[in-house]
Amino acid sequence: MSLRLPTLALVIAGALTALVPRPNAAQEPDAPLPQAFVEGVLEFLNDPATTRLNGFVRIAPAQRLEGAVGAVGGDLVVAGTVVGDIVLLNGDLTVEPGGRIVGDVLVVGGHVVEAAEGSIDGEVQVFAERLRVVTRADQVELSPVTAASRSGLYIGGARITVRAGTNYNRVEGLPVLFGPVFRTSSRNPLQVEALGIWRTEHDQTRDDLGFRFRVEQTFGPATSRLALGAGAYSQVTPIEAWGVGDMEASLASFLLHVDYRDYFEERGWHAWARAQIPRTPAELRLEFRSRDITSLPTGSPWTLRRNDQPWRAQPLVPEGDLETLTASLVWDERNDPEDATDGWYLSGRITRGLSGSPLNPPAVDDAGDPLAEPTPADATFTTGFLEFRRHARLSPDQDLALRVVAGGTIDGELQPAWYQHTLGGEGSLPGFRLNELDCGARDELLQTVHRGTSELEPVYARYGCGRIALFQLQYRSRAGLGFLDRNAGVQTVGNSGWLDAIDWNPSWLIFFDAGRGWSQSGQAPDEPAVADIGAGITVAGLGAYWAYPLSGDDRRANFYLRLQRRF
Repeated sequence: MSLRLPTLALVIAGALTALVPRPNAAQEPDAPLPQAFVEGVLEFLNDPATTRLNGFVRIAPAQRLEGAVGAVGGDLVVAGTVVGDIVLLNGDLTVEPGGRIVGDVLVVGGHVVEAAEGSIDGEVQVFAERLRVVTRADQVELSPVTAASRSGLYIGGARITVRAGTNYNRVEGLPVLFGPVFRTSSRNPLQVEALGIWRTEHDQTRDDLGFRFRVEQTFGPATSRLALGAGAYSQVTPIEAWGVGDMEASLASFLLHVDYRDYFEERGWHAWARAQIPRTPAELRLEFRSRDITSLPTGSPWTLRRNDQPWRAQPLVPEGDLETLTASLVWDERNDPEDATDGWYLSGRITRGLSGSPLNPPAVDDAGDPLAEPTPADATFTTGFLEFRRHARLSPDQDLALRVVAGGTIDGELQPAWYQHTLGGEGSLPGFRLNELDCGARDELLQTVHRGTSELEPVYARYGCGRIALFQLQYRSRAGLGFLDRNAGVQTVGNSGWLDAIDWNPSWLIFFDAGRGWSQSGQAPDEPAVADIGAGITVAGLGAYWAYPLSGDDRRANFYLRLQRRF
């Protein structure tokens, strides 16, 4: 086929002498992309004869597009026909069954997924290194940081950041992180963070300021990179955060006066090593942590609704010093970490308590007298957590998802409250109340002396179960409303607004969840196996769901909203 200048073949050839990639396989070269190659890519994208697409784009089965195509800043899905060369920058190319590309393909900063029934009639080259670009006056240009890194003396990138911490919560309000962040520009960068943490909720028993300092250096080639790091911190930490994301937890607290998490304070230091396993999507991490842990009282941060009502009580956690060693593995083959429709995901970790002297704070009676003396907590426990997901695409518009979660003690002993688990609520079993499966930890509201004062505060004696297991199954399908489907056609040059990145076509889903908990303590009951069913509809990332419990005494449906996928 005939190619205009700069031809796609010449653009690719500009990088071959330095990179030598394999066709149809994503590369992450050790050296930056050659400047001549980058300039050729930009010239191709900015050529007036190129049809440029911005953000996520899907070419429908009945659609036929002729001529050179450039796509920037999003995935490109081809279910129809493209007759011409394609350059995709910072996104993945998917050729669905029946899709066809008659031309050469170059992907920079992404991958290529070609279905068995799809075809690409030309050469395919893939480079994993992303290019930071900006669009000015309809021209794609290198961002100032990227441009500076390719010429002259450039040490690295440094900036002052101000951002929210974990989530708005009933203990510290909004944690605001501020301070310098530094990263060198080499292939194996040195990264440094020195951040203060300002807590909007004042409490006389703790400092209003915390901190987070970390430094990490990477070594070796990109395909088998090793990183070593260390840091120190004084921060408020959630006991469990896997069910609901930070944004959802923040909005629920601020808007609805509902805090999905419980917290403790820790101060200490940690050191870690992480390594990418060659030729796999897996990363291993080993971390040593030495810290001093304290319980935290419930504060009174402002909320939009029910601001005059008290917050849910906090659980007591063992207080004192602790040293732990954690080994973890993450294997992620999903096609989209934010909204997967195909692929495997596995995350597992094992934590061993090495030494320490934590004590369980005593509950007190109404007069403030201890009901029992402080008791030592086990500092040599072994606990683990495992999450497995499988996403399977049944058709271009349908997918099936499975998630299995298991966590808790490995040595059979009840681990301290920081490593206990609960089920119930929108993040796990939405047909049941938040923390409903907690092995009796919240059956009785106790009191303890507010640290550093003589005031009494309500608390729960524990957090949850020694072990939990959760099974979730979900079927999802696109609704296929053509008048709302931005993927029904092809975006044209100029549609680069933020609305172009939103998928307005709704999807509907049905799901089934089941779980149970084990106390691992003779003084607390096990939780029976329970299950729920539900359905939902999602539009532009916002989901409305309905869940109904299949067991238990309280058989009431729960209607709720979410800002993230279930899993």
